[in-house]
Amino acid sequence: MTPTQTQQERIRPYLLGELSDAAREEIERELLINEELFEELLVTEAELTDEYIQSKLAADERTYFEQHFLATPERQQNLRFARALNRYVTNAGDRNILPVAVVPSFWSTRTFLFRTTAAIVAVIAIVAVGWLGLRQRTSAPGNFATLNLVIGVSERGKGTPPSAVKLPRDADGLRILLRVPDQSLPAVGYRVEVANESGQSKSYAASALEGQLISVVIPAAELKRGLNSVKVFAISASGKEQRLTGNGSFVVE
Repeated sequence: MTPTQTQQERIRPYLLGELSDAAREEIERELLINEELFEELLVTEAELTDEYIQSKLAADERTYFEQHFLATPERQQNLRFARALNRYVTNAGDRNILPVAVVPSFWSTRTFLFRTTAAIVAVIAIVAVGWLGLRQRTSAPGNFATLNLVIGVSERGKGTPPSAVKLPRDADGLRILLRVPDQSLPAVGYRVEVANESGQSKSYAASALEGQLISVVIPAAELKRGLNSVKVFAISASGKEQRLTGNGSFVVE
């Protein structure tokens, strides 16, 4: 579903924490059902990070960026990576390792691809020396199905039927967007445990988005047909885990 102009215009203030509670909750509901809007959010996150590094944000936006946008550890890590990449390319350019034509802004492209082969070589070099810090969300498979789940508690006998998802044969994986309940433990990360009907379970690191939204990607090879259950754990700065109340379930057809 193609995002409307109004939805697109609200993504930036949403990420900077400028929306009212009602507007924020509305756009979070839209993110759960609109995959293209979610992709727009990821692109805007990258653009904001680039503008911050390049000192192109207005004074008020810079304040919102530092106080709200950088509240999650994942975005802080992505910012560190972006800065390291910017320094590497700048220094390499000063030594004439990269051609002058290389564009200095690497995160503003809407496809997240570098514009020259030389820039790609720079990224490979950074990976070799351990600079690659992007987490699961930005390394998610390029061809994947999307599933929206709400983790919650249902009354006995009145449970919501599990969501069904069809996984194309050529799919690299399944991306699950989860709306989780509030928790008392301040979370710096999340772990999602997925169990199939045979009782086999596996854990995956999840990416925090905004509000009560998190995202997890499961490789296609690790998905089992039939019913799968989902549990979510919040992780504190000390490493302590808190199991969030409720479960989710889905059926892979």
